[in-house]
Amino acid sequence: MIRGETSHYDVVISEASKGISQVSNENNVPIIFGVLTTDTMQQALERAGIKNNLGWNYALQAIEMGSLIKNLN
Repeated sequence: MIRGETSHYDVVISEASKGISQVSNENNVPIIFGVLTTDTMQQALERAGIKNNLGWNYALQAIEMGSLIKNLN
């Protein structure tokens, strides 16, 4: 999500965070919050692949959490 000139950014991020938290709590399942919040397109590109690939990192974390939960059950 790239910040714009309106409050839309703040509303979307807040509601996404609340929704993910609610689903996690209701289902007793950890959820990786992998929504990128940036101020510029350059920041978004850097976090999504140029310098880092945070999506890849989030996916690996989710797989690891799934494996841990499976082993606990």
